[in-house]
Amino acid sequence: METKRFKNWWFLAINGFIFILFGLLLMFFAPETILTLVKFFGFFLLAGGVILLFVGINNIRKDKAAAMSLVEAIASGAIGLALIIFPQATLALFLLLIGIWAIIIGVIQMVIIVNIKGALANKNMHLTNALLTIGLGILLLFNPFGWAVFMGILIGIFAALFGLLLLYFAFSIRKLTGEVPTAVNQRVK
Repeated sequence: METKRFKNWWFLAINGFIFILFGLLLMFFAPETILTLVKFFGFFLLAGGVILLFVGINNIRKDKAAAMSLVEAIASGAIGLALIIFPQATLALFLLLIGIWAIIIGVIQMVIIVNIKGALANKNMHLTNALLTIGLGILLLFNPFGWAVFMGILIGIFAALFGLLLLYFAFSIRKLTGEVPTAVNQRVK
């Protein structure tokens, strides 16, 4: 019974290889990969919009509420088309919005830190978090696509490292597979 857990070590190894390939793809082809992912996301939104349009039309035929489905269909379709046709511009707009959001969140954190009466545990950590959030927002405002590429490369490095650790874990489990039954049998006796 206990050995069944260890028989699928190869599944972990395959996932490790996939993470390594994904990490290498992001590290060496970050701008192209990001734009391709934006286009794929656009296709998914467009497909979702078409499905919602059919749902809305079907609801109209059945005399059910359809307004929300139709609004979602139009919005999803429009955003999907924008992402497909203008991937870099929509990505830049999205990153600018994230930058503005980060600045607002950082300022709110600063206001909360200043206005809290009494002792706040780890006040310096909260202050550092607020300043880093504002800094990230400012950086995204000045060079949104450059920071997206940098973050893609950083995620690629972490994905490749995770893949290597997953491979190591998978082969460690494979090595233990032969040892587990004897260890289990000794504990049972």
